[in-house]
Amino acid sequence: MIDSISGDVVRKGSDFVVIDVGGVSYQASCAADAVRGCEIGHPALLYIHLAMREDTIQLFGFSTLRERELFRQLLTVGQVGPKLALQVLSSLPPPELVAAIAGRDIDRLTTVKGVGRKTAERILVDLRDKIAGAGEEGDAAFFLSSEEETALRALTSRSLGFSAREAREALGRLRGEHLPAEALVRRALEVLGAGS
Repeated sequence: MIDSISGDVVRKGSDFVVIDVGGVSYQASCAADAVRGCEIGHPALLYIHLAMREDTIQLFGFSTLRERELFRQLLTVGQVGPKLALQVLSSLPPPELVAAIAGRDIDRLTTVKGVGRKTAERILVDLRDKIAGAGEEGDAAFFLSSEEETALRALTSRSLGFSAREAREALGRLRGEHLPAEALVRRALEVLGAGS
């Protein structure tokens, strides 16, 4: 698994960057912000999503971990492939995209080239429950990582019985700790006043 690549930028286009890493050049398809952040002849770091198919291996590069996380969440939506996911991220910076999904702003999503009303509705339906802080202002809303999703399911299970809103708020307060799911559940219980 390739998590990131860093090296000198040797070439770039409107939707890709080529980085030399120790004499080997890697081309990554990128959203507009990542391309703008790279200058030919200067060092750069891209967080990578690796896509493998029967006949191709493709790298997708992102300037931040959050941007990569949003890309991966978009790929879970039916009818959204890598090209369209990059188009969405090129048109809507992460805070705007999260706010549009949290606020069910279908009109904002349909401003993206290639996203019609049906695709926008699918994005809203499939991703709204994966956002913590939904309905809050600005950057308070964010997508749950896979570990946070597992913790959310545990917290809202019949045995623990917290509401989805309570669980999301607790996980939001623990956002910077980057813990595995089991530890997140323990810490969230402490936050919710139910821990030992």
